[in-house]
This record gives sequence, structure tokens and C-alpha cells, in this order.
Amino acid sequence: MTPQASQEYVLPNDIAFIATALKQMDSTTYLVGGVLRDSILKISNPDIDIAVIGNARKTGEAIAKITNGKCFELDSSRGIYRVISSNPSSKTQIDIATVQDGIHRDISKRDFTINTLALDLNQVNFLESVPKFSASQLINEHNGIEDLKNNLLRMTNNKVFEEDPLRILRAVRLSAQYGLDIDVKTKKQIQKNNSLLSTVSGERVREEFLKLLSMKNTVTNLKTLDTLRILTNIIPELEACRKTEQSTQHYWKVLDHVFETAGQVENIVTGNITNTGPFPEFVSDYVPITPLHKNYFNQIYSDGQTRLTLLKLSSILHDVGKPETKTIEADGKIRFLKHEKLGAEITHSVLKRLKFSNLGVELIKNQVENHLRPSQISSSGEKPTLKAIRKFYKDTKDASLDVLYLNMADYIATKGPNLTRKEWEDHCKNIEIIQNNESSYKKATNQRKLLSGHDIMCGLCLKPGPLIGILIEEVEESRMEGLVSNKEEALELIRRRMTSGEYIA
Repeated sequence: MTPQASQEYVLPNDIAFIATALKQMDSTTYLVGGVLRDSILKISNPDIDIAVIGNARKTGEAIAKITNGKCFELDSSRGIYRVISSNPSSKTQIDIATVQDGIHRDISKRDFTINTLALDLNQVNFLESVPKFSASQLINEHNGIEDLKNNLLRMTNNKVFEEDPLRILRAVRLSAQYGLDIDVKTKKQIQKNNSLLSTVSGERVREEFLKLLSMKNTVTNLKTLDTLRILTNIIPELEACRKTEQSTQHYWKVLDHVFETAGQVENIVTGNITNTGPFPEFVSDYVPITPLHKNYFNQIYSDGQTRLTLLKLSSILHDVGKPETKTIEADGKIRFLKHEKLGAEITHSVLKRLKFSNLGVELIKNQVENHLRPSQISSSGEKPTLKAIRKFYKDTKDASLDVLYLNMADYIATKGPNLTRKEWEDHCKNIEIIQNNESSYKKATNQRKLLSGHDIMCGLCLKPGPLIGILIEEVEESRMEGLVSNKEEALELIRRRMTSGEYIA
């Protein structure tokens, strides 16, 4: 991403409020880092970082007062405060840090050169409709502007990753976000220090990792993580997938397969072919997605992330159980029996280690455990039955649509270039049938049951027990299949099956 040639750059309007708040304060204030970088790149950035030679707390309180926001301490050891807007629709976030040893020393301790830019707030031009600055006014001691122009991500010094190992992961995220190449020396330091990621709290790793997953070009980003040996430091359970061969119907080994699956999730949900590969051109022709589905996957679900981002993570983990369940039969056939069950257990462990919320853990675990279900819901060449569809929705709960799209992405990434038009069209038709019956399933589960436990016990002279619940479910499944429609028909159905010996009271 190359900066524009213009010498003047526009800052967020909130900078004007900040300047007004600080007029009466005896302190020198600098804009630093991302807000300047993104202004040069002409990118909107709601996060504003300020370095203060003075009292950061009083500065934060003054800004909060004039912006009608709230100020709270973010890091007591480093004197960092944060101001957030009281307006729920505003995403503006202002971080104020105390400068310990002067601005020049402060920026020299930052992670990457593109984040070392600084600007004295008094240098900002507030005479026009929006605040502006020129490149010549910047403190640019580490050639951050030049690196931006050359699309280069470069560490400030050799110690940046030792000082905060999370920067190892942040390097890949910034590279992906701004289209920057990580320079050779920085890559070597990442590879040298990547094991230090294990010392970083699960929460911080999770946040940075999910930011990267939320971006486009998922396959490229994952391969960069893997090439630098970052991914398997975050999720060591994936290392065994690297060399795990699969059956002949699989085009890739397990680890490459899950990368491609995550890429196909992005492609089919967004409708944009951002992850290319040896796939047939007709793939996008049959995917049953609607604008409503796109809105669904853009919902923030848990841990501050959309369903799409969480589905990408499910894609990465969906076959994590394969290495331990792999068997080779006498005829050479490779099988991974119940790998989805073991994968769900491993996924639970991974997500707990990364401090995901319970809501996020359950959603992703559900997706991993059920990712094969849409393919197994009917025999080859047959349409799914209403009974099978009902069981699918019952088991997958609020992850049903996510599972369907994970399954489609998995199917594409299994076959790769060997996918035929006919088998893909048939598969998508079955997915569409399952989708189209979601409303009828919900209607059936929300309506009053045909028979109560009392109806069954009185009508068939049965005693209370587990069988009653089984019979109620049997009646509801029969109603969904159109076999019964009223109480009398339901009782007669149960009576016939009891008489035939199908159920023993």
C-alpha cells in the first residue's frame, strides 16, 4: 500500500477536540504511531495514540471531559490511560501514555518503523475544515515514511520481540493489513524468537490471532504464519497434521487441507474469490448463499468477532483429530474414524488455553464436531429426509448454518482440482434442501406438541418413565414427516409400534 504523493495529510476530526482540551494544560503532547501511519495511507483509524510529557491521567481526564467520554487506567506500571466515547455507536478510542525519557527515546522503543512516527500537537493545522499536517513536520528518525513508501515492515531494533513476544504475531497481522513485505532481518528475528509466544497470555494471543483471521487472503496469511513457524506455536496440536497423508480422494495433506478450507470459507461466504488455487471455475456457480446469509456471517457473535472469523478458526481446527485417529486397513484404505469427536475435544482444549468465552468455545466445538454431518445426512444419490434434517438442526443448534458452510468449504478443499461439476452440484442441492427446511424445523419445534406425557400414559395405560419422552419425540418426528397431524393419529401410531414390539413398556 503506497502513500499518496500529496504533502499534506488529514487527521481524524477528534484531534481538534483533543487539542482544545489540552490548551490549558502545562504539557507537551505528541500524536504517535498508527494514527499518523494511517493518515499517510489515507485509511480511517478510530484509535488515536498520544504521548504526553506531563501527567497522562490529567490529560486523559481533560480529554474525557470535552469529548463527553470516560477515562480509565489501562496500565498502571507504564502510566497509560484510555478514553472511550460514551456514545455506543462511536468506535473512537484514545490512549494516552506518559513519556518517560523524552519523545525520541519513547519512539525508539516501539515495535516497527512504520509505528515510530511522531507529531507535536502544536504543529497540526487546525485552520481548515479538518485537521492536517505535512510530512516535513513529522519526527521520522527511523525512516518510517520511507518504509511505508517501499511497502516494507521493519523492526525498530533486534530486541523488539524479546521485549514483547506478541509483536511476532503482530508483524504478520500488520503485513497482511497494509500489504507490507516483512524485511529479511525482521523475519530472521521472528524465527529466532517465535517460541517466546508461549510466554504471552492466552487473551493477548487470541486477540491478535483473531484480528489476522478477520482479514482477507486467509490462505496466504496462514501460510505466512506457518512459514515463520508461528501458527504451531499458537496451536501446537496442528503440528502433527503437517505430514499426515490422507486417502486418495484428498488432494492435500491435512495441514494444507485445513488452510484451503479456511480460504474457501472466506470465498463462499463473501462471494469474492480472494483465495485462489487449483479449483474449478464452476465452484461459485452452485453455492446457495443469499444477502441474508452474508449479514448472518457479519454478526458479532463472541469475543468481539464475527461468525465468519470464528468459522475460519473452526476450519483450521476441523481436522485436528485426524493424526491420532488415522488407521490403514489391509487393502491400504486410510480411515479417520470419529476424528470429528476427538477434534471437538482437542478444539475445546485449544480454545480454553486461548481464553475464549464459553459462548465462543461451544460454537466452534459444535462446528468441528458436526462438520461431516451435511455429507452424511443422506445416502449417495438420495435427498435428505425430513427426519434426518430435523436431527441435524437439533444437534447443531445455533451453529447449523455455520456447519453447512464449513461442510461446503471442506468438500471443495478435499477434492481440489479433481472436483467434478456433477458431484458439486449434487452436494450443493442437498445443502440447499437442508437450508430450505430450517424454517419448517423451527416451526415444528416451536409449536405445541401433539401429545403430552399425560396423553400417552392415559391413552396407552403406561407408567411414567424414560419411554414417555422417547415416544413424544417419535411423534414429533412423525409429524414433521407428515405421517400424523392430530392427537388421534399420533396415539394410533404409537399403539401400532408398541403392538409390533418396536417399543417395550
